[in-house]
Amino acid sequence: MVLQARNVTSRYRPTVAAMRITKIFKKEAPVKKLMVLLVVLGCTAVLLVGFSSRANVRIGTYDSRAIAIAFGNSSEGMQFVSTLRAEMMKAREARDDSLVRHIENKAGAYQKLNHLRAFSIGSVSEILQNHQAEVAVAAEEAGVQTIVSKFELIYRGMGVDTVDVTLALTRIFKPSEQVQKWISSVPNQKPLPMADVLAMPAGR
Repeated sequence: MVLQARNVTSRYRPTVAAMRITKIFKKEAPVKKLMVLLVVLGCTAVLLVGFSSRANVRIGTYDSRAIAIAFGNSSEGMQFVSTLRAEMMKAREARDDSLVRHIENKAGAYQKLNHLRAFSIGSVSEILQNHQAEVAVAAEEAGVQTIVSKFELIYRGMGVDTVDVTLALTRIFKPSEQVQKWISSVPNQKPLPMADVLAMPAGR
């Protein structure tokens, strides 16, 4: 009987050992889970640091009204008007009524365009496109990747910084002291609605 009992005990010893190993793994499992969690958290922290340390995008903005004033009072801006007057004189001397009316309409449209630019939010990109080299220099000095009118920048998300480059762009047209005073007063005035500007009487 004793021998039988010993045989029965020895028969079940592997099962008891297996149970002990299972218990050991059960005790180690939470530790392993914790290690995996720490690794995941560590990777996440590295990614967050990478995103937070990424440099913001810098956008240069300008007040289009100031550019319009600087251009309109520059030799370049006045040249267009001088050319138009010269064309008008020739058309009148030739008694070309059709051409006279065309030039008159062109002059009126140009005046409205200038009013939209100087008093409202009319685009001055057509003006600045003729000075891309100078604009590029202004962008480089300000450390910006692009330049846009502040009135065209409808939305700015996180990670975007704006830099005012208005004065740098007005210097392209070499404004006089008087023109600079006019330019300095622009930020104090809100732009007029475009419809109100278009409704202004001619010659204003």
